[in-house]
Amino acid sequence: MKTRTLSGAIAFLLGVATVVLLGAAAVLMDHLVDAEMQRRFDADLLAQARALAALVESGPHGLDMDEAAGLPSRMLSGDTQGTYAVHCASGASLSSRPAPLGYPDGWTRTASDDPAFDDIDTGDRALRAVWFRFAVPGGDSGHDAPAQDCRLVFMQSRKPLDGILLAIDIILLVIPLLALLLVLALSPFLVRRGLRPLAQLCESMRGIGPNQPGRRLQPTGTRELEPLVAGFNEVLARMDEVLARERRFTDALAHETRTRLAELHTLVDVERHYPSGRPLHALLDEIGAISGELEGTVSGLLLLTRLDAGLESPDWRHVEMEALVARHVARVTAVAQRRRLCIDAVPPARPATLVADVSLLDIVLGNLLGNACEYAPSGTGVRIAWNDGALTVSNAAPDLGEGEVACLGQRFWSKQQGRGGHTGLGLALAGAAATAMGFRLGFALADDGRLDATLDWRSAGCDAGLAVGAEGL
Repeated sequence: MKTRTLSGAIAFLLGVATVVLLGAAAVLMDHLVDAEMQRRFDADLLAQARALAALVESGPHGLDMDEAAGLPSRMLSGDTQGTYAVHCASGASLSSRPAPLGYPDGWTRTASDDPAFDDIDTGDRALRAVWFRFAVPGGDSGHDAPAQDCRLVFMQSRKPLDGILLAIDIILLVIPLLALLLVLALSPFLVRRGLRPLAQLCESMRGIGPNQPGRRLQPTGTRELEPLVAGFNEVLARMDEVLARERRFTDALAHETRTRLAELHTLVDVERHYPSGRPLHALLDEIGAISGELEGTVSGLLLLTRLDAGLESPDWRHVEMEALVARHVARVTAVAQRRRLCIDAVPPARPATLVADVSLLDIVLGNLLGNACEYAPSGTGVRIAWNDGALTVSNAAPDLGEGEVACLGQRFWSKQQGRGGHTGLGLALAGAAATAMGFRLGFALADDGRLDATLDWRSAGCDAGLAVGAEGL
């Protein structure tokens, strides 16, 4: 299948539009010109007929013409032969020589003061006729004779008018046709010239690629192309985000795996050359712990990348908040007992459910509660409170400064890097999971030195984050 060109398609549409518009304009002009020429011809015909009627008089021998008329059939119309007939109510009549070969139907009966026009076809030529009623004054018999009511029909050949109209029709046909051919011939060139900014835009796109992040198309100054430029720049921005996300994942994966693999290599190499005498199960436990941390880091990075890329589609379900909090409190009970922490879960006055993705909500709450239990000072408490719009996990954070609160949620940032196997991915995962559900996760340092981590779902859409009373389900 042959590929169509944009310039060819536009030129074709332009040609079709030109044909339609010029054709309609030519037909309209022809109609208007014909009507105007017909009006002028009829006006001239009527003027001759009225002049002829003014020459008709009633004499002793009936109707007659003024002696100055000479040849009445030629004197008014010049070289154009005109014929006429006059019929009066008294029965008197008068006609040209030669007499008319035909008459309009019922002209003597329908004649009135207002002139009427019609075309007469005598077989060998076409005539234009005008007829009307007029009064003929009395003769010169010495006393005033009453005027007679008469009808006059005057006819003249349409040949001169038809010749002019034919010439006008030819002009109106030839000139638009020539203009149309000229437009069709110039259209491809004009269209290609008009599309030159598009060709320049395509040329600018060729120099943009993944090796030049941050590069954007410049405004073209053409209004129709600006939305295309803006849309392409948005695509470039998304491509840069994907590339940046891939680079972050690659760098983080290389850094974390290199660190853990270096630990394993060092541990094995030291035990091989300088045996410590530890039991085998203790050595394997340490190797397993390092491998588990490595697996958790890789899994966390993969999940974080998928969440950032929007590849995780939430599975919306009704979640019982009290049961969810109780389950996560049970998971950190051992850590809380070891660090002598008091976990206080404060439910709302009325049981409530939350529309959310259970897996993503587990990631958020698990990381917030685990982070609080890991970094809260020993002997203090962790408080969990929620209502129909948000959930807050609070813990004492005497060593955390205001500037450091802004760093919470950044990947691989930790107040005490490496403590307890934490690599700084937990809060980043929690933030990404909250964003995937349309929730907002924020951190704030209270006046009493407590860190409040708040998951707010009030700004979520109508399909997510809507809390309702349990008894209303």
